[in-house]
Amino acid sequence: MIDTETVLKNLGQNIRELRRNKKMTIDELAEKSSLSGKYLQGVEVGNRNISIKNLNKISNALDIYPDRLLNIRSNNLKNSEEKIFAILEKLKKFEENKLDFILSMLDHLNNIMEEHSKNDQVDNNKKNK
Repeated sequence: MIDTETVLKNLGQNIRELRRNKKMTIDELAEKSSLSGKYLQGVEVGNRNISIKNLNKISNALDIYPDRLLNIRSNNLKNSEEKIFAILEKLKKFEENKLDFILSMLDHLNNIMEEHSKNDQVDNNKKNK
């Protein structure tokens, strides 16, 4: 599972990115969401816990659905378990025929990586001789 600190940091990054993409200042977001600018700054840097009520106010002000703010960025994940969990959550949203395609792509990628690994071993053996 993903720790709370990672979720809050990720949430803040998503809010900041979406706000900036809409060319909105933090003061404009504060006004549209009826939240203080100081509170929003804390949320954007991941230092403030946020209620569902305030999450909804922010998403409405940004004209998006709240789940978009909670999308986890893979670069914020700390270990393999968190990354696998995030992948699983994303895969749950796909239709079965798309999952078949993704599975075949993963198989193909795995074959490429195995071949690459074999080539690296051959190169290392040549260097060591």
